[in-house]
Amino acid sequence: MSQNRITVAVDIGGTFTDLELRDDTTGQSHSLKSPTTPDDPARGLADALLLAAERFGFALSDIGLILHGTTIATNAVLTRDLPDGALITTEGFEDVLEIGRHARPDIYALRGPDRSVLIPRRRRFGAPGRIGAAGEVVRPLDAAALDSVISRVADSGVEATAICLLNAFTNPEHEIAIRKALLARCPGMAVSCSHEVSPEIREFERTATTVLNAQLVPVIHRYVTAVRKRLSDAGVIAPVYLIQSNGGAISLDAAVQAPVKLLLSGPSGGVLAAQKLARSLNTPDVVGVDMGGTSYDVAVISGGQRTVVTQGEIDGLPVRVPMVEMHTIGAGGGSIAFVDASGRLQVGPRSAGAVPGPVCYGRGGRNQPSPTST
Repeated sequence: MSQNRITVAVDIGGTFTDLELRDDTTGQSHSLKSPTTPDDPARGLADALLLAAERFGFALSDIGLILHGTTIATNAVLTRDLPDGALITTEGFEDVLEIGRHARPDIYALRGPDRSVLIPRRRRFGAPGRIGAAGEVVRPLDAAALDSVISRVADSGVEATAICLLNAFTNPEHEIAIRKALLARCPGMAVSCSHEVSPEIREFERTATTVLNAQLVPVIHRYVTAVRKRLSDAGVIAPVYLIQSNGGAISLDAAVQAPVKLLLSGPSGGVLAAQKLARSLNTPDVVGVDMGGTSYDVAVISGGQRTVVTQGEIDGLPVRVPMVEMHTIGAGGGSIAFVDASGRLQVGPRSAGAVPGPVCYGRGGRNQPSPTST
């Protein structure tokens, strides 16, 4: 048999790891579902590949390509399981995340909805300097003042920092200088700059997207490192590509630098499948639903085409990167129901996951602590 004959598509969710395999020699396809291992999802991936190799009769060295969709980034945002982060922005713009955009879904409500802010005010710092709308340096960076900002970020003990300065998309000079100074003081810190993550106008969306990217870098970096080790130990030498929110693919190294592009990684593959199914059934208008253990995703195929937008939203957080248009909520098959401080019944976004799993698994879970209401 020829080497590298197996193509693998894998989707790792909070509860199940799903494999689709195609033998390029025979044209046969196989499916396999295996429990996710929440403590180390990469271990669950390796275990699923070993099980598939045994069940369907191939060697792991026969795998020529792995296409990987994952909800790890999505679930980290939905459950707010993110590392502590800081934001460095132009002095006077530290509150952009809280100001946001005027949105009042219920015009008769006495107060607007609470805004989800990933970085508290005490970890948002103003940088001394200003870039104009045309990219000109209106106010140079003050070295002494910048050193003070860097020191405060270092002393905060955060794992990730987002740098988003006014008009940096026209001239990234100050963002680059701040990143260089920050990494000199904190060489192991995850740092994301807005001119690389979302180089477009609209301060709120650009800042929110850069913050999300920065806080996801450690999450995805740990996962990618684990995947490489697990696959190497198992004898898998095939390249791995992660599915992006727009339905395309990205290398592991690129994914670590821009993890915000993975927020709809798993669900976007389902939308592509719904589009293909709609065409094959000659039914151009369909609604695609992807219900996992943690999240529930809905997309519309209209006229046989999916819609790709340049800005989306994840659990109330704006994301300004290309993505398949869909709506995601933090409620899935394993969502935990609880009563919040006001006595209201809430469902999700925390999930029983694969361990102990939904109650029908019969593996305990009766005495799980209730999540703290926010």
